[in-house]
Amino acid sequence: MPQPRTLVISVKDTESVSLGAMAKFGKFQCWQYALAMLPLLFTAMSNINYVFAAAADEARCLVPQCEGAQPALAPPPWWPARAPPRCSRPMLAAGALNCSADSFTNLSEPCDAWVYGSRNSIVAEFDLACQEWKRTLVGTVHNIGVMISMPLMGFVSDRWGRRKSIIVSGLGLAVGAFKTLTAGPGWTGYPLYMLLELLEAALVTGTYTTCFVLMLELVGKNRRVISALVLGIMIAAGELLLALIVWLVPYWRHFQLFLYCPAFIFLTYIFLLDESLRWLIVNEKNDKAVMLVQKIAKWNGIPVSRKMIDGIRNSKVAFDADVEVEKEKFHPKLLFSSTMLLKRLLVCSWWWFTAAFVYYGLLINSVSLPGNKIVNFALSSLSTLIAEFVAAYLLNKIGRKFTLLGGFLLCGVCCVSEAFIPKAATTELIVIFLLGKMCISVCFNAIYVYTSELVPTSARGCLVGACSMLARVGSVLAPLTPLLGAWWPPMPILLFGGAALTAAGATLTTPETLRRALPDTVAQATQQQQ
Repeated sequence: MPQPRTLVISVKDTESVSLGAMAKFGKFQCWQYALAMLPLLFTAMSNINYVFAAAADEARCLVPQCEGAQPALAPPPWWPARAPPRCSRPMLAAGALNCSADSFTNLSEPCDAWVYGSRNSIVAEFDLACQEWKRTLVGTVHNIGVMISMPLMGFVSDRWGRRKSIIVSGLGLAVGAFKTLTAGPGWTGYPLYMLLELLEAALVTGTYTTCFVLMLELVGKNRRVISALVLGIMIAAGELLLALIVWLVPYWRHFQLFLYCPAFIFLTYIFLLDESLRWLIVNEKNDKAVMLVQKIAKWNGIPVSRKMIDGIRNSKVAFDADVEVEKEKFHPKLLFSSTMLLKRLLVCSWWWFTAAFVYYGLLINSVSLPGNKIVNFALSSLSTLIAEFVAAYLLNKIGRKFTLLGGFLLCGVCCVSEAFIPKAATTELIVIFLLGKMCISVCFNAIYVYTSELVPTSARGCLVGACSMLARVGSVLAPLTPLLGAWWPPMPILLFGGAALTAAGATLTTPETLRRALPDTVAQATQQQQ
C-alpha cells in the first residue's frame, strides 16, 4: 500500500504558501492579537481587584447605650479620653444616667458591633473590623486559586486547544459577578464569597499563559518577543484601568459588576477567535488546519498553492527550513520521556519562582526605602514599564539566554550590594534598588519567551502553566519577607540577591533559542544544542 507523500514546507519556498509566510505580521495576526488582548485586560483586573475589595476600612466600636440615630466614625463628645483598644469598647459605670467622658470606668469589654468609615470594601459588609486574618485571607485564597488555574488551564489548552481554554477562562469571569450577591452573617456571606473568589481565580487567571502561547504560535521566530511585550503592556493597562474604575465607582459591589458583567462577550470568541495552527497540526486536525491556512492566506493577501494544501493534508509540515512537525499529543509521561526535558523544566520553574519572588519582594520593600514612599513606589513602577521595552530590544539583539543571564546576575549583584550600603546614602540606595528592580522586570519578560521556546508544542501550554504556578508561590512568599527584616534588616534583600544569582547560574545550562524554530515534539526540544 503506498505511503502518504511527505512534504516539507520551507520558509524559502516561494512557490508555496509556507508557514514562514504566516509568520509575517499581517491582518490576520493583528486581528487575533486584538482578540487575545481583551481577555488579558480583564484577567489583569480580575487578578488584583481583591486589593480594593478587601481593603482595610476604618472602624470604631459601637457603644449601644450612647449612640445616636446615625453614629459617626469620629469619636463622639462623650467618648472617654482614655480610649480602649480598637476591638474593645468602654464600659459605663453602674448607675450612670447619661453618657459623658466621666460616665465610663477604666474597664473595657470585647466589641461586637462597629461604625465603619467608607464601607467601600467587604470589611463592613461581613463585619471584619477585628478579624484582620479574614480580610487578608481573601488574597491568600485568590493566590491559591491562581496556583490551581495555571496548570489546569494549561492542560485544557494542550488537550482541547488554545481557543477553548481562552473562552472558558473568559466566561469564568461571570463567577466573580456572583460575589456581589453575597451578604449576611451565615454561609451566604463571607464563606460563600471566599468560595467564589477561589473558583474565579481558578478559572480565569490561566488566561495569561494561554493567550501568551496563542500569540507566540501566531508569529515567526523573529517576532516572538512581541507576545511577551503585549502581555506585559496589557497587564499594566488592566491594573491602571482597574484603578480608574475604583476611583470612579468605589463601592465594591458596583466596581466588581463593571469588571465581570462583560464576561459574556467571550461567547462571541466561538466565532471570532481561531485556533493555533501549530496546535491543529500537532493534534492531527489537518482539515481544520487547511481551512485556517486558506483563511490566513486570504486575510494576508497571499496565494495558496495546491502543493501546500496537499502537504498539510497528507504529511508532516515544517514550520521552518529542514524541520518537520511530528504528530505528538500531550501526556504526563512526556515529561519523563527525556532527562534533558525534565532538567529544563526544573530550571524554568526556578526562573519563574525567582522572578516572581524577587519582583514582588522588591515592590513590597520599596516603601521602606529612605525618602518619600509614594515617590519611591512610583519610580519602582516606572522602572518596570521601561524594562518591558528594554527586554524587547535585548531579547532580539543579544538573545534569550544572555538577556536572562545578565538580568538575573545584575539584579543579584544590586541586591547584595544594597545590603551593605549605609542608610545615609539615600541616592545610591534608590538608584541601585531601581536598577535591580528593572533587571528583574526584564527577566520576568524574558522567561515567558524563553520558556516557551525550550518546551515542545505538544506540552507548551501545560508546562508554561506549571511554571507560572511556581511563580505564584514566589508571589505568595514575597509579602512575608519584611518579617525577616525584624530579625536582621539586610536579610530580605540578601535573600532576593541570593535567589537571583542562583537563577543566573541555572541559565548556563540552557541553550540559546534566538532565531530557532519552535520545537513541536519532545525529540525536537531535546535536540536543541547548547
